[in-house]
Amino acid sequence: MDPKERSKINQEEIISIKEFCHILSVSEATGRNWLRLGKLAPDREWKGKPYFSKEYVRKFLSELKNGDSNVLKNRRNKKYISGSGVYASYLSHSSENISVICDLAVKLKEQTLSELQLREILGECALQLFCQREGKEYDFTDNYLRHYQQGEINLEPYDGFIEELLGENMTPGGSEVRQKTEALSAGIHYCLKQGEDLLGMLYLSFRNLGVRKASGAYYTPAHIVQKLLKRLCLEEDLTGKQPLKILDPCCGTGNFLLQLSRTWHMEELYGTDIDPLAVQIARINLAIACPEAPVSLIRERIQVRDFLMERDQEHYDVILGNPPWGSSQEFVRKQFLKERFFTGKSGEAYDLFLEQSLQRIKTGGIIAFVLPEAVLYVKSHRQIRELLAEQVQIQSITYIGNVFHQVQCPAIILKMQKTGRPLTACGMQIYKEQQEFEITGSRIVDAECFNFHMPDEEYKILDQIEKRARVVFLKGQADFAMGIVTGNNKKYIQKQKTAENEIVLKGGDIEKYVIREARQYLRYEPQYFQQTAPESCYRAEEKLFYRFICKNLVFAYDDRQRLSLNSCNILISHIPGMDMKYILAVLNSRTAQFLYDRKFCSVKVLRSYLEQLPIPVVSSTEQQEIIFLAEKILSAPNSEIRRQYYNEADRSIASAYGLTEAEYCKICKWYP
Repeated sequence: MDPKERSKINQEEIISIKEFCHILSVSEATGRNWLRLGKLAPDREWKGKPYFSKEYVRKFLSELKNGDSNVLKNRRNKKYISGSGVYASYLSHSSENISVICDLAVKLKEQTLSELQLREILGECALQLFCQREGKEYDFTDNYLRHYQQGEINLEPYDGFIEELLGENMTPGGSEVRQKTEALSAGIHYCLKQGEDLLGMLYLSFRNLGVRKASGAYYTPAHIVQKLLKRLCLEEDLTGKQPLKILDPCCGTGNFLLQLSRTWHMEELYGTDIDPLAVQIARINLAIACPEAPVSLIRERIQVRDFLMERDQEHYDVILGNPPWGSSQEFVRKQFLKERFFTGKSGEAYDLFLEQSLQRIKTGGIIAFVLPEAVLYVKSHRQIRELLAEQVQIQSITYIGNVFHQVQCPAIILKMQKTGRPLTACGMQIYKEQQEFEITGSRIVDAECFNFHMPDEEYKILDQIEKRARVVFLKGQADFAMGIVTGNNKKYIQKQKTAENEIVLKGGDIEKYVIREARQYLRYEPQYFQQTAPESCYRAEEKLFYRFICKNLVFAYDDRQRLSLNSCNILISHIPGMDMKYILAVLNSRTAQFLYDRKFCSVKVLRSYLEQLPIPVVSSTEQQEIIFLAEKILSAPNSEIRRQYYNEADRSIASAYGLTEAEYCKICKWYP
């Protein structure tokens, strides 16, 4: 490549495969397979690496969004979903407005509203709520909006908020769009309920899903907002510091601020967001909730601003909310954030929000965010954990599970105080679904993983295992391989056996030790598949299969060179002196499951986690005894006999880990 071309790369005028894959929300491995299959065409190469022009990227994305590209047609990609859907879990289940919005959704019949139509529906709702608050009763048979535009409803001093919300819809007229919207609103009557973000639910439910997901906009359900505020206890945490400055830096339609306004004055509340329409809704929400607050104050405190791009040094006593999850960034903005923030490489907006909050919170101030549970242990978030470990005291972690509508991603409420001192575990409050406890002893705090989810009794056993046992690790001593990603299972997976195909296993075919009878077949033609491991991994003389999407360790033995799909991954151990069947028994044991659960909270069995699991070193005689029992399990004629041999092997493995009888009994109680 000539110096001019090299200069273009250095000036970041073109995009690397890694950056392109981030924009597409696919793994780099997938992107490279698309390159191999000719689905991506780089504009140039330098030092053997492919690069793409911004024009090519823009065209590619446009084809995806318009449905003109075949690349992602068989791949689920949330960034390119269209349509809308009622966000039923956002309000309280007892809210009478849920049925009203469902009635409106039925009228829409899954059509996507234009922004003009959405603004008119929001305006209609806002007018009804304002009138109810003012005690103004109207007997309109059509809708409020038409009568407001004809001057029959006076909402001074809030007319400015309504006009901003409606925008160009303010001019009365009989356009086709207006007539359609009025027909939708006819007979729809909303109910004012204190603290309820009804406008936010309308916005979420009828805003385009693709836009919502691409921006990471997962608004927090009312019961989670209330749970976070309950954990906050500001009167206790910040005694003597009133009046406070409380900021929601990603306030959306204002659901946190709406709840806070019931206890705290509008003078103490601040909200910012990059979505202008959401900010307009938040202002209306607070105007309805706080009739004593001047309009000018609400405008001043709730603003369209980008919290991450601000260089303002204003500091706050409390920063709270629900930062965007996985929101896509424009290329230039992403590069700026990457350079400005220590956590910029993670690509996750909530890491950046946490880092910025650490800069903008006063010493002694409180940060409370709803976050993905992954922030506590996933490798890509290590940098934000490093910052937290240096500067804050985590006061509580509340595990709340999958709380967002149609999103499978466990969440937490993380509450912390900026101290400027290293993090300690002692005194931390942990809230789980059926368990609440306080950490009373000292623990090692490692940014590699914040595993504070276990009570002292369990931590003590974990600590004793790590101190007593003589162990080795799989890292550097094992091959790991992903099962086949066909790219189109409907095309390649067959239900009938032929002379040309063979059994292919999926995760559901795997049980501890054994493999169920598979019912799907594949003709092995790797050149047509999206991604494969080297064939030598599938054809190894012996290997272990394991379920990839699973909270439990489930390993099975294979010496028949079978294939697997990507829900069923492969491990081939090369630890000197350790038989594959011994590794099989250890990884299937209750003790290994205990260690795995306490060290890593994940619904995916990742290679990096397996590489950190300790494998006990035993004598040749002890190993042969466990191998003998493993073979008995593999050949057992029924589940009862298999269970008997499993328990016998399991006890031997617990002994190899150095567990006492009392400790092993506790683990058996947790894992029957």
